[in-house]
Amino acid sequence: MKNRILVVSDAGSDLSEVLIRSCGAQIINFRTLGDTALDGFYSVALLGGNGDAPIILDAAARTRLENYREAGGRVFGEFIASLGQMYAGEPERLTHHRSVFTGGARVEGVDTGDLFDTHYNELLAYHFRPDNIEPLLVCHPYLCAHTKVKLPARELLCGTPSLWLDGEKTMVCAFRLCNFNRARLAPLAKWRALVRYIAGWLNGSAVEAAFPQPVCTHDANRRLDDCIQRGLRWFTDAGILVEDGRRGAREGFSHHIDAKDGRQHAAPQIRTDCCGETGGAFLLDALLTGSQRSLAVADNLEDFIFDYLQVKDGPYKGMVRWSESAWGTCYQDDVARAVLPTLLRARFSKSDGARRRLDDAFAALDFLAATTGTDGLRPNRTDCATLTPAETERIRTTESGRASAHYNAYYHAALLQAYQICKKQAYFDTARKGLETIMALYPDTLREQSETQEMCRLIFPLACLYEASGEDRHKAMLCRVNEDLQRRWHPSGGYAEWDTGYRANCSRREAGECSLLAENGDPVADLLYSVNWLPLGFAYAYYATGDRMFFGLWGDIARFFCLAQIQSEDKAIDGAWARAFDMDLREIAGVPHDVGWAPCSIESGWTVAEILTGLMFMKLIYG
Repeated sequence: MKNRILVVSDAGSDLSEVLIRSCGAQIINFRTLGDTALDGFYSVALLGGNGDAPIILDAAARTRLENYREAGGRVFGEFIASLGQMYAGEPERLTHHRSVFTGGARVEGVDTGDLFDTHYNELLAYHFRPDNIEPLLVCHPYLCAHTKVKLPARELLCGTPSLWLDGEKTMVCAFRLCNFNRARLAPLAKWRALVRYIAGWLNGSAVEAAFPQPVCTHDANRRLDDCIQRGLRWFTDAGILVEDGRRGAREGFSHHIDAKDGRQHAAPQIRTDCCGETGGAFLLDALLTGSQRSLAVADNLEDFIFDYLQVKDGPYKGMVRWSESAWGTCYQDDVARAVLPTLLRARFSKSDGARRRLDDAFAALDFLAATTGTDGLRPNRTDCATLTPAETERIRTTESGRASAHYNAYYHAALLQAYQICKKQAYFDTARKGLETIMALYPDTLREQSETQEMCRLIFPLACLYEASGEDRHKAMLCRVNEDLQRRWHPSGGYAEWDTGYRANCSRREAGECSLLAENGDPVADLLYSVNWLPLGFAYAYYATGDRMFFGLWGDIARFFCLAQIQSEDKAIDGAWARAFDMDLREIAGVPHDVGWAPCSIESGWTVAEILTGLMFMKLIYG
């Protein structure tokens, strides 16, 4: 049975669509509420979450609504500034918060402690909120859990109520909910269960809710070639390329998805690493398909880096700047990934332009090598403001102690690729010393995000080392890391985050960069810091060793990325990969505590381009 429901909203939304399609609800705008007779309606849903600010009802509408409530009418208020005796001030911005289900009502498919990620949302704090409300959701910051918390009832309720029942006839939602689908609130099944409950509450009995199509879908049955071409199109469709690469490539999109309308905030800055990696993906496409447009983009980005972001003379000659803003900063790992496409072009392209910027790449590596310690490791970064001649000498003549694959291993890989081209012994010696130093401490390296990250970031460099040295002990290092990594394999083809002892620098952090991992065993893959390195890593390990095991592992990780790739009608995200992927739920979800690169963030270089490069490299070498 369907009772009459009135939806009041100034624009359509996901929730109003559900109520109209599932319950036959009627819709009016807030301006006409004061002139609308309400006595024939079983319930009224006030939906304000798609507006610019919390809705304040005009006096006529408020009088009409309060009379309806006093007569026993059922009211649901979402992001409404004042209702009954309550009123709210400016809402609080939510970025690293999630709401916990309290078990205050029976909601099918939802259990006490389940977490609801509200994304880039706003929460109203009401004055004169009744004491006897029944909270259904309670908002907390920095909950160290993946999908469910186990808190004592007192702790669970000590947060800020975000959804509650006030008696039998009033339900209040203090955050933006109505565009739950467009805003990609996660996990999807939990939010749908909650919306189904709200619709049933408004109807007076359970309803078969008709939901809109999810903004992001994931399909395990994708063809690899389709996956690659969709990924390459994303750079153009999403506006990542600036003048086809002549002025660089933008970083991508931040984690923030506005709950008002589902708009994902851009990360527009130009970073050297993202430019180089993006150029690498287009280079591989050009080598595979002969695309002249892809070759032009690759050339443009390569020229942009070396013409505009590399120091050409003076004490910092060869240094590649981190970004247009961090003008005097140099991260060796980022530089390595920016110049690797130039080195790979020289090695694997048969065209006349194969060595077009090779000397510039060598100059970049020479600067890095001159600021490397005696242990073959470089400090996390150098800054021109503090890199005096005395400091350079200190770095060069002492051990760095930064045994971190995150900061150093791809630098070593770049040195080894350069060694294969020019046979400069210093490149080989520095890379061998550095990787052996890291492996002497492995698995207790200086982890940044997780132990899984360190393993993933070592596969490609160690494969490069074995290719260059031919030594069995170096192959044994590669196989040891890979064996450890396989313990984190998931049937989806991906690899779960893991951090023995939670010793990573970003483990369980607040107010800074933070790992996706809450607890070992969580089925979350990190496509920004971990598994994104594996397509190239496994492909190159197969190339260097000839071991068919690595070919099989590459096939597995390729299958995973076909599944994890976003399919969407929104061209800003279609074909991309976000940072987090829950391999059990098969959706984008994870701990949202990182300040800039939380679960929904999309990195043009580190994630999308690196994945594409690794997927195409195997095809380039073996067809």
